[in-house]
Amino acid sequence: MSLDWMTAAVCAGVDPELWFPETGDSRPARICQGCPVRQQCEEYAADLEGDCGLPYRHGVWGGLSAKERAQEREQVRSLKDDRDATVVRLAERGLGPKEIAEHLGVTTRTVHRVKQRAA
Repeated sequence: MSLDWMTAAVCAGVDPELWFPETGDSRPARICQGCPVRQQCEEYAADLEGDCGLPYRHGVWGGLSAKERAQEREQVRSLKDDRDATVVRLAERGLGPKEIAEHLGVTTRTVHRVKQRAA
């Protein structure tokens, strides 16, 4: 992943200590609000942190604290688990990959991957 986006970040010239607050400091979130690369920053944090839990997440990235990112990750994981369970259930009922994909608004490739993991 290229890090070229960092040069366009609003925070590029801000004291790095601000991004690792001891308490709930709202200044980082305010700075991030209008940043043109906020999305890339959030994606970078997600790639960097992977599936690690809250104790291993640090700092503010894309305007989100470590706790907020962990909560967001859990919500996404929960939605994905629900989707995967629905794919399996519909496949067990005899629906084909194309029908399942259309029903859930995903690609047939996603359906095949979910079914493969479930097998």
